[in-house]
Amino acid sequence: MTTAETRTRPTWPELPAHVRAEVEARLGAPVTGWTSHDGGYSPGLASTLRTEAGPVFVKAVDGGHEVAARLYGAEAARHALLPDGAPVAPLRWSLRVPDGGWVVLGFDAVAGRAPRTPWDDDELTAVVDLAREVASHEVPAGVLPEAGDEIPFGFWARLAEERPVSLGTYDPWVAANLERLADLEAPLAQAAAGPWLQHGDLRADNVLLRPDGTAVAVDWPYAFRGAAFCDVVGMLPSVRVEGGPDPEDVLARHPLPRGTDADAVTCYLAALTGYFVHASLQQPPPRIPHVRAFQRAQAEVCVPWLRHRLPV
Repeated sequence: MTTAETRTRPTWPELPAHVRAEVEARLGAPVTGWTSHDGGYSPGLASTLRTEAGPVFVKAVDGGHEVAARLYGAEAARHALLPDGAPVAPLRWSLRVPDGGWVVLGFDAVAGRAPRTPWDDDELTAVVDLAREVASHEVPAGVLPEAGDEIPFGFWARLAEERPVSLGTYDPWVAANLERLADLEAPLAQAAAGPWLQHGDLRADNVLLRPDGTAVAVDWPYAFRGAAFCDVVGMLPSVRVEGGPDPEDVLARHPLPRGTDADAVTCYLAALTGYFVHASLQQPPPRIPHVRAFQRAQAEVCVPWLRHRLPV
């Protein structure tokens, strides 16, 4: 599965007339053309809008998509808190349109494209370098959420309590080790703690490669303050799903920051694995049915990777 295959987004002409009018008022010029950027896991519009004043990348979603609208609002709030010089597309403005509960964000349009999948080695290097650049920015305490408050964990304990029949579709090792895995991820807040900026959802569809080969991270609703390794480790399951190398092969070629605690990485991976396994067994969210298959595919990468990192 590639992210480009997962959805077709609404386009500029499909937005309600009153929303288009509000956007054009903010742009200060009529929209003369548009290019939709399909893919990803949001049901909202994601288009580069062309005007006589130049292009602007715009995201928009209505209040009927409650989760997406909340995330767009969170992105606007967290984007304003990102450190100066972080490799991001600048946010120009955000607006809310009460009629329909629309949330709209306007960014500088970045000349770039998503990485190719199956992954190219040079492009993968560029994205790992991007993760390192993001993590080179220190964030003062209290500015962004801490890792332990942002990273979803505790799902192994839920699975141990729920014991869903569908868990049997996974490697039997999973069901046989639920309590062990719950204990393994328990110190996640300490393991993933740190003062460094983390994107929190770094994947191919959240990256743009510029013509010079450098990369920019987009979509920042999950930005947090944590350990420098989180983004690199967190992106590797999706890299593997999208035709890239095995996670440990990537780490062999692109080592984590000096001083990274291997047990902390395994703890974080355990939390990530528990989240993907649990999420993959839930009913699809409204209008995003494809996300469960992607979570399942990442879980199927994470389980053997986690087993590899654990003592027999």
